[in-house]
Amino acid sequence: MEARFNQQARFNYDRANRLGQRELSARIARGQRGYLAALDDITGDTHPVAYMKQPQREISLSRVAGTYTTSRARSFADNFMPLHPPLSEFASKWISLCAIHMSEGLRDPIQVYEYLWRYYVVEGNKRVSILKYFDAPTVQAEITRVVPQLDEGDPDTAVYYAYLSYDKKGLFKNIQLSSKQKYEQLSRIEARLIRRGLPVDVNFNAMYLQFEAAYGQARRPLPLGDAFLEYLRIYGLPEGVVISQVKERIDLLAPQMELLSQPEAEPELVLSPAEPAAPGLISRLFSQRRSARVVFAYATGREEDNWLGAHEAGRRVMQEAFGEQVMSSFVDNLTPENVYDRLNEEASGAELLLITASTLTLPALRFALEHPDCLTLVYSRARQDRRVSTYYGRYYEPMFLCGAAAGMATRTGRIAYITPRITYRRHTADINAFGLGVRSVRPEAQVLLVWRGVLPDEPETSIQGLQAAASLGADAAYTPLVKGAMRVEMPEHVFSLVGRLNERGELVQYLAAPQWDWGQYYTEIVRSYLNGSLDILRIIDQGDPSVAGLWWGLGAGVLRFLLGKDLNTQGENLLKYLRDAIGRGHFNPFHGPIRDQDGILRVWENNDLKPYDILEMEWLCDFIQVIE
Repeated sequence: MEARFNQQARFNYDRANRLGQRELSARIARGQRGYLAALDDITGDTHPVAYMKQPQREISLSRVAGTYTTSRARSFADNFMPLHPPLSEFASKWISLCAIHMSEGLRDPIQVYEYLWRYYVVEGNKRVSILKYFDAPTVQAEITRVVPQLDEGDPDTAVYYAYLSYDKKGLFKNIQLSSKQKYEQLSRIEARLIRRGLPVDVNFNAMYLQFEAAYGQARRPLPLGDAFLEYLRIYGLPEGVVISQVKERIDLLAPQMELLSQPEAEPELVLSPAEPAAPGLISRLFSQRRSARVVFAYATGREEDNWLGAHEAGRRVMQEAFGEQVMSSFVDNLTPENVYDRLNEEASGAELLLITASTLTLPALRFALEHPDCLTLVYSRARQDRRVSTYYGRYYEPMFLCGAAAGMATRTGRIAYITPRITYRRHTADINAFGLGVRSVRPEAQVLLVWRGVLPDEPETSIQGLQAAASLGADAAYTPLVKGAMRVEMPEHVFSLVGRLNERGELVQYLAAPQWDWGQYYTEIVRSYLNGSLDILRIIDQGDPSVAGLWWGLGAGVLRFLLGKDLNTQGENLLKYLRDAIGRGHFNPFHGPIRDQDGILRVWENNDLKPYDILEMEWLCDFIQVIE
């Protein structure tokens, strides 16, 4: 038996040696080094900051990139295959170890230095060579981390220091991501998983190595770490699943990963409902439909008179408009934790799925990836999600008109916009449009952005903002509607308004309000699906890395500007004229020149801001005063 193993080991060395010689020759022919990488060559004269002993663990052989010293490097080609002649002492030792591996396995851990996510062998080079020859995925290793000096001009070391910060509490060892921001995102995902409760006795290192093995068998549009981050974001921990299931999920994620691997591009924004083109090549891409099954997804908390209730009222209007041509239903009380399972149970046969809350987007994305025949739309801004298109509204259009109404009504020349201070990314098109509306009719007016005392997700605190605004002399304000606290007469299905303020900060008169017409919006979405117009979303999805979204406004009738009865006839006529001009696309509220609070010219004189720049706006106009 021993003789047979030795004979096979000699055959394996001859073959490995030929693989090594071939690799060496090919690389030299391309002007490359050809020999195994050596850590002392890579670090050169630089002095590491520290050497840090790490716990022994299993590591991926694909990330064992070289050896420690240059002298040892010439024994191996770049693929770790041996280069010494078959009758050399080196070959004899390699053959003996190979025979042991075939008979009982190589169990002793190797010793490595870890440097910038790669491993360099200090002791055990022949074992690594043999294991790589047999395509082994992992090896046990005693690890010493070599910490390089921070060089902000070197992107690798800058990101590596972000990894070191993550590694203090992170779950996954030696995970390489492409940016500091992605480590921050991974930390947030892990914090959420920890709050929900982690499985007992889970080996996170083995979990990551299993994902690496599955990813190696799949299409690889993203680097390994970034792909794993996206997997976690959509599917959560790959716990309790076999490698074949992980591979299937990776295959489903391929379009999403392909999108993320592309340079960030402006999304395709569909600005109005459209009929298919006249007969020709384009129209043949669209498909007319006689009927459709449409499912609406609602988050928890739906009531008849709240935001989600307005969506349900819109669904009923749409259903009445189409009658038996459309079969619509809804899935209620959804949370990020249950939405995927509930959609699988109640929406698997849907042809059009409308997700009415952006908080449900990630599990909806998983559903959409697994049900490509269902067109899934989510109420949200344009997102970096391949299979989930968005529907949203140009809310800044009625907000500009609300600002103009407030500018006409003010007597003190001070007007407030009440909103909570948000510490995360804040889009500001609505705020700026309101301020520009004020200034369009009262160029000398002061616009106050009031955050003082106003808290996110607590609309009742808007009352404190109104009181702060009144104390500063404001006599008109835009504010979220607070049920029971605002005694002015309001139209139905309105959730914010512009009103007159008294000196105590009480709303004493309704002036104007923006309003979503969800009945119109959902009717137009379903009509566009039936006549084939929404197929443009699938065409963009298949042939373009950008993300498509519906971004309709006053002209489509999906948003309305409601006007009270207090303005004079001249002011009312002007507002109606502006509303029609905006709806027809003849007037853009963001018409230059416009500067931000740092004095930067954001919109040049006699120029209009482009739709995508409005959608992604995060700056404030220079004349808006922030009250904190």
